[in-house]
Amino acid sequence: MNITAKLMGHALSGGTSVLGLLSPSMGRILGRCLGRIWFGLDKKHRKITLDSLGHAYATEMGGHDRWLLARRVFENTATMLFEHTRFHRMDPGAYWKYFEIRGLHNFRAAHAKGRGVVCFSGHLGNWELATVVCRLTGIPFSVVYKTIESPVIDNYIKSKRAASGCRMLPLHNALEGVLKSLARGEAAGLIVDQNSRKREHSVFVDFFGRKASANTGLAWIALHTKAPVVPVMTYRKDDRMHLDILPEMPMVNTGDQAHDILVNTQACHSLIEDYIRQYPDQWLWLHNRWRTRPLAEV
Repeated sequence: MNITAKLMGHALSGGTSVLGLLSPSMGRILGRCLGRIWFGLDKKHRKITLDSLGHAYATEMGGHDRWLLARRVFENTATMLFEHTRFHRMDPGAYWKYFEIRGLHNFRAAHAKGRGVVCFSGHLGNWELATVVCRLTGIPFSVVYKTIESPVIDNYIKSKRAASGCRMLPLHNALEGVLKSLARGEAAGLIVDQNSRKREHSVFVDFFGRKASANTGLAWIALHTKAPVVPVMTYRKDDRMHLDILPEMPMVNTGDQAHDILVNTQACHSLIEDYIRQYPDQWLWLHNRWRTRPLAEV
């Protein structure tokens, strides 16, 4: 990393540390203001968001309501910045005051089986804060992540995630690291609701009434390691961050690998969709989730 990048990294770290001093209420106010400005300026992601909401809620919501929802999506995404900075200044002993955490016993029950744990989540609420599970349990976590184009931002986010006790595994070669973690009886975390461009590692699932290309990695790992799969979802409610650790999700295993991977991948996305429908303004609609289309549509 050159000197300019190092200076930018120090500036980013210092600036976010200052933001972390803000109160939760002030963070929410600034997040809404920043989100509205962003919504007005970013034509590309505003269009993606409105197009996706138009498909997902075509019969349930009028155009004006979808526009208001899209703006809230930007507001909530901007609010993540202030939550993120506050979280990384927080003493672990204060987590229970800041979070409503439910189902930690589900994770511990799955881990007690001795085969490691595969946790999965979606881009809902503030998924970055799901690393609280690592600190609360003391069980090592390996987290699969997608590299960010900006090296400065990528290094900053990796350092903050690692500070939470997580081992970072870049997406392009994560499989070996995940398998080793599970073999050691540890946990691995994956975000599974992004568009998958590599057709050889994807299946098309139903997601908000449309076919969406989904990576098959989680289902393949679960079937081959027999590690229990535990959903972990974050969302905001009543001005508080909620973390739901759900009971182990049974994996269908008929011996027909192609069938089982499709069914299990669909089950994960159906659960995520159920949560998004409860908190639609908290999902990352800015991401072009339906970009890759079935070959029959191309």
